[in-house]
This record gives sequence, structure tokens and C-alpha cells, in this order.
Amino acid sequence: MAELKERQIKLVHELMYQIKVGQVMNKNVICFPPKSTFRDIQLCMKEKRFSGTPIVEDGKIVGIVSIDDIITAFDKGYIDETVEKYMKRDIMTVPQNYSLIAATNLFKKYHYGRLPVVSAPNNREIVGILTYGDILSHLLMEINTIAEKFEALELISLGAVKATKNSYHFELQHDNFDLAGVASTTIKKKLAEQGINPAILRRIAVICYEAEINVIIHSMGGYMDINVFEDRVRIYVSDEGPGIPDIEKAMEPGFTTANEKIRALGFGAGLGLSNMKRCADKFHIRSSMETGTEIEAIVFLDPEHESYGNGKG
Repeated sequence: MAELKERQIKLVHELMYQIKVGQVMNKNVICFPPKSTFRDIQLCMKEKRFSGTPIVEDGKIVGIVSIDDIITAFDKGYIDETVEKYMKRDIMTVPQNYSLIAATNLFKKYHYGRLPVVSAPNNREIVGILTYGDILSHLLMEINTIAEKFEALELISLGAVKATKNSYHFELQHDNFDLAGVASTTIKKKLAEQGINPAILRRIAVICYEAEINVIIHSMGGYMDINVFEDRVRIYVSDEGPGIPDIEKAMEPGFTTANEKIRALGFGAGLGLSNMKRCADKFHIRSSMETGTEIEAIVFLDPEHESYGNGKG
């Protein structure tokens, strides 16, 4: 586990060098020609809510005007004059192929609010604008993506998840509540990426979660296979016993054989099997005191399917 965390930190560090300014910058640059007045820019700043703008001529940056320049123009009475006489011409720019580390160092050194982005070093062709907020937002998204990938790798390394294109296999261990919810969370996320109806996603997640908890609490361990087809999702659960002596009784809402320890953890309310049947379009359960319990639940992906709620075979 420690090695995995070290690899995460190393990747985040490398990310700062690998991401280029051009990937992060805002390409929709609000800019003005040199003949614009300070009042023109001030009114636009007020409407669009920005605090600085490049001054551009023939596609090339020739100056920059900030909110401080606007305030000075008000104070000194030249708010209606053009900016070409007063704009800052000594402009710090950053090329689009520079790394985020290089851009971040410029922000730290000069305390700029924004940096105009140019097409190449020693070139004045403006292609975007970069703020420190743009960098932070992009990094957060990238780090989140890395974290999700490592979470999946961690689960796979634990033997909890094995996946192919549309099939998922989850190992379920007796009394291992650390892995409770892995199947339901994983499959819900994968199906959400496919644009599945949210109401159907919730039903599938409920079935998976209840199945996981039942195996963890009541059996010696088992597994769950989830297969995603074009029109349905099949959830198959098998455990290693000790089986259910009275299936009809076990299907009654509120009936539970969970001990005090399990109930103290907030589980074992006796709603698992009934919730699974309620959320399934088709539901089968078979149990033997010798071989354990098998459950198959089918959920159709068409919201208009008529059998929902019946759990019929």
C-alpha cells in the first residue's frame, strides 16, 4: 500500500512537468485594439467580470491593461482617452508549449494575475490567456482522474475486482466490510458512463449492495458476477454457505439472523433479500445448507419494461 501511495505522489509531481500551458489556457481571449478607450475596456470588464486584458494589433500582443490602469485613468482624468499611450508595453508572456511548472514559477516570481499565452517563444502571436486559477482547476481534475485509476488498481490488486469489457467479477470475503459497496459503486459508475437511466442505475446499485452485504455477513465468502448486455444487466451471486433454511421466511422484510455485532455496525436490518427482489425485473434464489446460496437478478435497461417491482422469474 505504501508503494502505491509513493507512485501516486510521483505521478502528480511528473504531471506538473508533462502538462503544457496550451492544454490549460483559456482560448476565448477578450482583447482590445490600441485605439480602444479606457472606458470601453472598463465597461466590458464590468459586464464580463475580468480584471485585465491584452491589447492586440494584427493578431499580436502589443500591450496589456489591468484594473489598476483603469483606476489610474479615472483618478487622472483620461478615462476617455485611447489606451495606446498609457498601456504597459513591457509584457511578460508564456509560450503555449511551456510546462505548467514554468508558468507557475512565473506567477510566483512576478505575482501576475494572468499571463498572455503566445504561439511560440520570441513570438507575439496571442493564442490564449492563463490564470493561476486555470492551473489549479486543471490539476485538480487530472489528480482526481489519477486517484480514480489508482483506486481501481488498488481494488484489483486486492483481488476484489476483475473486469473485461462488459463483465465484472467481484470477490466477496466473509466479515470484510472494507470491500462492502465496491461492486455497487463500480457498476453504477460504469453504467452511468454509458448513459443508463438514473432510476435504473439506483435499482442495480441497491441489488448489488444488498447482495454484497448478505454474503459478507451471512456466508463464508463468495463472489458476484455482473454482465452488461444491450437490453439488461444480469447480477449473479454465489456464496459458500451455510445456506438459508427457510427462504420464504428470509424474504420477509425485517426478518434477520444477524448477531448483535453486525447490528451494532448498522447492518443486518433484514431488508436485503426483499429489497433485491423489489428492485429486480426477474429474481431467482436457490439455497442449500450444504452448498450455499445462489441468487440471480435481472434488470432491464428499458425504463418502460413492465415487470419491474414483481421480481418474477
